[in-house]
Amino acid sequence: MEARVGAGFLKALERLDGDAGDVLERRLRDLLRLRVSHLNGCRHSIRLHAESLADAGTRPDLISALARPARQIRPGLVSDGEMAALRLAEVLTDAPRALEEEARAHAGEWFNATQLGAIVEVVATTNAWNRVMRGVE
Repeated sequence: MEARVGAGFLKALERLDGDAGDVLERRLRDLLRLRVSHLNGCRHSIRLHAESLADAGTRPDLISALARPARQIRPGLVSDGEMAALRLAEVLTDAPRALEEEARAHAGEWFNATQLGAIVEVVATTNAWNRVMRGVE
């Protein structure tokens, strides 16, 4: 049976997603969205965010690398701060809670409290979208 999510819910999620992480650079938001979508196995979102990054001129090898854990991304493809943000996104999405403090502290070396909150916003809304899309695919 096909699942249908209410239009009001989708509009609310769109508004929330539009505001999520607005203090971060677009590239970082898109990197986070693609990595989280890979973790969640959301084909629709993977395609959407990979295309967005490609349209913005992101190198194809970086787009491909985001399918693997952040720690396996070749040095030089992302900045140290982007790496820390990607690792925090992984931990918030799919790792034991015990790793959150370490990942947040490391990301805190590159981002202020507002920016860390913005990373959490992007991860949370991407996780929500991924679950909605997987639920209706």
